[in-house]
Amino acid sequence: MTLTIQQAHHIIEEIKQRDASIGRDMSRWWMYETHIQTAANIAKTIASHIQGIDPDQAYVCALLHDVCRTNERLQSRFHGISGYEKLINIDEHAARAALLHMFVYNEIPPFEECASMFFNKQEDYDFTFDYIKNTKVTDEDLLIQLADNLSNKDGFVTIEARAQDLANRRGLVLAPQWFEKRYALKNYFDKKVNSNIYEYFINKPKQQRQY
Repeated sequence: MTLTIQQAHHIIEEIKQRDASIGRDMSRWWMYETHIQTAANIAKTIASHIQGIDPDQAYVCALLHDVCRTNERLQSRFHGISGYEKLINIDEHAARAALLHMFVYNEIPPFEECASMFFNKQEDYDFTFDYIKNTKVTDEDLLIQLADNLSNKDGFVTIEARAQDLANRRGLVLAPQWFEKRYALKNYFDKKVNSNIYEYFINKPKQQRQY
């Protein structure tokens, strides 16, 4: 089964209603919504210039890549795993995007380097590691990873701005390798579309929600 754009938005609306029902502070919901909506628009825009990637499918995958993000701390589980489990029986592409979006080029570090991401659950890490090991990376995987890295609560951002946002929010000092992988990702798609993909989004009107 493949979700339609409208069905994907319905899932997000259900999450919003659930978060409100359990007393979550909804004054910050717009930050999450802006990030996923921007990522979806970025993925669809780039996909529309590339043969072999369905733009609507890319939109759905990017919209749902963080489908379990707002509930991560409450569950104490990596949201990629929870998202995969939530989506696998209704849209395999979206489930894959949820699981892989944080691992650029589908490369996962050793458990000791990312244990906190997995809430120290070795079994969740092992599942993700085995999935990546046995699954060939696709352009759709890379596109969702790029879209995630070009969007935040402010909408479209450059890789540098996204890095600064992460550093500020999480108190991180990002290693040069973090930048190298994401620059390589952008350069890959620059070549795919024979253009600087930033030009599709910089100084352009904000894209609206689609159905």
